[in-house]
Amino acid sequence: MKKPVFYTELAYVFGILFIALGVALAAKVGFGVSMIAAPMYTLHLWICKFTDAITLGTLEYIFQGVIIASIALIVRKFKISYLFSFATSVFSGLAIDLMFWIVSPFQAETLFIRTIVFFASLLSCAFGVSCIFHAYISPAGNELFVKEFAGHFGKNIHKVKTTYDISFFVLSVLLNLILFQGFVGVGIGTVITAFANGPLIGMFAKFLEKHFEFSSAFPKIEKYFEK
Repeated sequence: MKKPVFYTELAYVFGILFIALGVALAAKVGFGVSMIAAPMYTLHLWICKFTDAITLGTLEYIFQGVIIASIALIVRKFKISYLFSFATSVFSGLAIDLMFWIVSPFQAETLFIRTIVFFASLLSCAFGVSCIFHAYISPAGNELFVKEFAGHFGKNIHKVKTTYDISFFVLSVLLNLILFQGFVGVGIGTVITAFANGPLIGMFAKFLEKHFEFSSAFPKIEKYFEK
């Protein structure tokens, strides 16, 4: 029996929206967001003490732009895909702001509800990342940096990813200690996410590949994302 088609462009949109939803839900329950999201989330909480004019999504895509510029300087090359990556970063930032607005009325008051919502955030993020892995459109700055750095220096991409994540965790801890003299952006949820993300992403990837055939709805434009 032929499997139904899951268009990669749709996977891209789903990926960004579900990742954004996962970040918003994790932030809502206060157990700590993922290592990658933690630095900007911590900075956002500190900025909110003074003004609400700068959203988390805005901080994210500005920071992603810095990351993209950094890898361009490191590899001493600029590719068209870097521009697409920044566009993805902006899209991701806007999606984060949208999801924060959507979940803002929700109240998770009891520990049981907060725990359920936290695990829902884990599943949402993992499903989103799995969808992004099946899309040809350039990922956001973090994923682009890992891919380009590993390729340029001939390093194992999984080791580069692990080092990258740990460096973000260290950065978020430092920001927490400097700005709050405590921990508001990271917590037990950050640690759980670090260990659970990989297996969950793999689980969703196997499920999607078993039940769907991934194909581009616009194959003629796919080649532009490879440059």
